[in-house]
Amino acid sequence: MKWFLILANLTAAIALFFLGNVAMAANRMLASSIYQQLKMQHVLAERPDYDVEKKLRAIADGGMSSLWIAEIACGICLANAVAIGIWFKKATGDAHSNSG
Repeated sequence: MKWFLILANLTAAIALFFLGNVAMAANRMLASSIYQQLKMQHVLAERPDYDVEKKLRAIADGGMSSLWIAEIACGICLANAVAIGIWFKKATGDAHSNSG
């Protein structure tokens, strides 16, 4: 049971790290795609004093919170796996024999 819990926590940590990075990449790709579509459709009025692409990149960087949350959760899973490895005791048969 101990090794199953450790493996489950390690698997969850890897999945959270992967999903956090995917979410961040998707957010950045979406912002870039929106800029390219607006530019291709000639919707943007480019002005030298206002950089639309930079503003959209700043919006995409706001998605860092999803990456931070995933990294914190990943760290918690790893800490939990270490704690289980250190403090989880194997059940002994003595506990059942004292019920008399």
